[in-house]
Amino acid sequence: MTSAYYDRVAMRYGKAVRDFVRYYIQPGFGHGFGSFNMTWDSLGALDAWVNAGRAPTDPVATDANAASRGRTRPLCEYPTFPRYTGRGDLDSAASLICAQD
Repeated sequence: MTSAYYDRVAMRYGKAVRDFVRYYIQPGFGHGFGSFNMTWDSLGALDAWVNAGRAPTDPVATDANAASRGRTRPLCEYPTFPRYTGRGDLDSAASLICAQD
């Protein structure tokens, strides 16, 4: 439902939507109960955007699950998803890129 809502907003506002909305999907998050328990300073990112005009750029989330604590993933702006580059540590955001299906 969130993707459908975002698509409608983007259709209405076109490219200007990026002036006031950023939408990220984190595979495996599962609303805090998935295989990736995402943590990132979303409030800090929002505060910097509103008060300093600095929109989020290439945010990275860290896993808080006990078994995999510390692994990182890029937060990719919809409609892109994190994809492994084929090189480097699978648990590091630096080894993934944001790509469309």
